[in-house]
Amino acid sequence: MRAKEPFLAADLAELDSALLSRADRVVPMRDVFKGDTGARVVGLRHDVDDNLGSFETALAFAEWEFDHGYASTYFLLHDSHYWGEGMLAYVPRFEELGHEVGIHVNALAEALRQRRDPHEILTDALSELRSSGVRVVGAVAHGDNLCHSSHFVNDELFTESPRPAYGKPDRLLEHEGVICPLKPISRRAYGLEYDPNWLSRGDYLSDSSGKWSKPFADVVENFGETQLHMLVHPDWWKQAFLPVAVAV
Repeated sequence: MRAKEPFLAADLAELDSALLSRADRVVPMRDVFKGDTGARVVGLRHDVDDNLGSFETALAFAEWEFDHGYASTYFLLHDSHYWGEGMLAYVPRFEELGHEVGIHVNALAEALRQRRDPHEILTDALSELRSSGVRVVGAVAHGDNLCHSSHFVNDELFTESPRPAYGKPDRLLEHEGVICPLKPISRRAYGLEYDPNWLSRGDYLSDSSGKWSKPFADVVENFGETQLHMLVHPDWWKQAFLPVAVAV
């Protein structure tokens, strides 16, 4: 397994053979929230970020998982290049393949850029996503660059996600002279039930920033001792789904 992107077809095969195929079940995060928390159950999610080809790769990943008997959650980013009418026509495909669709929240960052109310931004995004016919009950924060420079996390939009290390939940956020007051409300006001980052877990493996958060071999060795939650970004796996040329 490569330690960092780009991940290739061989890495996808190893992800399957060394880890996913050993699980009793590979399930979307909604199922984990509902109580499917066995030590040999993998909770799998994908944050579909804004790199070129990320949405198309997510669809390819969804097909691959379906073919292998796995289900996962796809969190779609509402301020991404792929967001819009073209995307909405394909979104139901995730559910047809047995997967879950969630919202990848970047409303606080976009509020600072757009000079808009972040709650209005998220309300509009959820309305658009649900208009495709999918059920959306999960949300997870996007790690926008503004989060680092303006010291916040996008899930601070919700009362269930306090971040005391960043400051008070009712503080003011600022970027280039734009002020955004934090006025968190409950996820329930949006019809949202959970955030995977706030679910209990035993082990965790992520390819955020294009590299594994810990050695893949260590996770493989310890698998089955406690529940594993995995975050896999389609952004880094485009080459794993490229057609393979065969010499004849």
